[in-house]
Amino acid sequence: MATFEEKVKKQVEIIKQHAFLDPTRDKVFKEIFSKDVTLIHFLNAMLHQPEERKIVSIERKKPASTLTSAIDVEEVRFDVHAKLNNDEFVDLEMQRASHEDFADRVELYADQLSIESKIHFDSQRTEAEKEDHPYLMPATYSVWICNFPVSFCKSYREELGLFRFSSIGNPNALPVYDKKRYIVVDLSRVDAKVLNLNTAETEWLELFTKMALAKDAPKTKDPVIADVYSRLAVNALEKNFITEIATGMVTEAEISTRIGTARREGREEGHKEGCEETKFSDAEALLRDNDPVERVSRVLKLPLEKVQELADKIAAERV
Repeated sequence: MATFEEKVKKQVEIIKQHAFLDPTRDKVFKEIFSKDVTLIHFLNAMLHQPEERKIVSIERKKPASTLTSAIDVEEVRFDVHAKLNNDEFVDLEMQRASHEDFADRVELYADQLSIESKIHFDSQRTEAEKEDHPYLMPATYSVWICNFPVSFCKSYREELGLFRFSSIGNPNALPVYDKKRYIVVDLSRVDAKVLNLNTAETEWLELFTKMALAKDAPKTKDPVIADVYSRLAVNALEKNFITEIATGMVTEAEISTRIGTARREGREEGHKEGCEETKFSDAEALLRDNDPVERVSRVLKLPLEKVQELADKIAAERV
């Protein structure tokens, strides 16, 4: 059976056979939007706002908390405070989504964003303003990039909001509350008809759906799109970055397999101990493959101190 290092090495060779990286991978997704100009360009393309409400600058915020599943290796999330052309401000979050409890996750993060944005909004207001309008809320957008079919999406892009049930069937219905919007991009619904529209949005959709298997960069007059292809060309990347991506891919695959095995064995034995015991067995295997203690603790949902004890034991054995 191949070791973890051998699997990573093999994955590196597979990646090198491609012209570009897969933009839906965690580290690649983060790299794409590491530049403010790129994130602004993407959000403006997806939000479909008139010129006066286009984003002109952003301030990146650190999320107050993060929520990760047992299968997600790491969370990919961007929180920004954005200034618009008309000098208004909005708060946005953008995430590369996972399947697990998707609708619940969208709502949970949107609520979290609303609360964090309200706290920041009130910190910028005078006492008189807060007394006059204590419940006034800022506008928020929650943007989700989904590399899997979304059950409630009828199109590649769905914008959700708060509507009356009595308005169902009315094509001219307006949201009851327009300060909280959700934009869900279902990449599985992007087809040739959509891509032929030739807009900034469709250039991004082509990038996310075609880039991983593309042989050459598409012809584009957009410098931001061209820059992304240039940055993600495999032959221009540092070896360490490719190895990091390969490591993440192998780790995610192994953890998914081990979590599935743990759940199955736990069900078969009829008690939680089977699953818990398998988790510690998985933790030991990952630690012996030099996975970081913090990542093992987070992904397997084990107490950090217990994982550290296990890591110390393994280290002592190697002395």
